[in-house]
Amino acid sequence: MSYIVLRILNERRPMVYYLLAALLFVLSQLAFFLLGRVLCTASNQKVDGSFLATVLETAAVGVLYLAWKSITEESWDDEYYPS
Repeated sequence: MSYIVLRILNERRPMVYYLLAALLFVLSQLAFFLLGRVLCTASNQKVDGSFLATVLETAAVGVLYLAWKSITEESWDDEYYPS
């Protein structure tokens, strides 16, 4: 994917989005596996690591959508978004 984005399309912004999505995914996995017990104890069993992991994974998917949108932005015509 990075080869296509950087070499063929000559785009930098989608690569930043991909790196941010990867970072958010890694943080979500760390929250799920390492912070689960700590968060659960600190919040009196109201929030656990899976909640934070789900929020971070949802953010990662949203950033992947932004990357996809920035790659395909030239293929969208004005007829898809009427004024």
